[in-house]
Amino acid sequence: MSLRSSGTTCAVRGCHNNRTKQNMWLKQECYDHKPLTKSQCSCPQWFSFYRMPTAEEDRRIWLRNLFLKKPPKNLFVCSFHFVDKKPTAENPYPTLWLGYYRPPEKKRRKLHRKDTNTVSTDECGDTSSEALAYCDAQTRDGSNTGRP
Repeated sequence: MSLRSSGTTCAVRGCHNNRTKQNMWLKQECYDHKPLTKSQCSCPQWFSFYRMPTAEEDRRIWLRNLFLKKPPKNLFVCSFHFVDKKPTAENPYPTLWLGYYRPPEKKRRKLHRKDTNTVSTDECGDTSSEALAYCDAQTRDGSNTGRP
């Protein structure tokens, strides 16, 4: 089952929190208050979303912290990225786990292995099993002398 985004997604690079994940989490049964779901019990939510502020200076600081040159029309940041789990007077900007401290993932190059089990008739001349064993032994030790 794929989790398709509902439109409300965290704008931080590498963060995959969205409204669909939050709704699925709220429908689960709470472990502490067993018959109740997590939306019905008094436990705190897993995460919540906060809009970018409307004040111009605050907007610039948010965009600078998030490294967003072309922000989306509706920008949301989840509570994981705030010091107090929400914007407060002391910490109004997202500062935690913003995605650019982690080095980029290195792509592994694909190795192409040659098949060593097949021997062509050009190398040894004969393709019988006895001749193949001789040819393998000959190429291992580097001697190219004839048969003993």
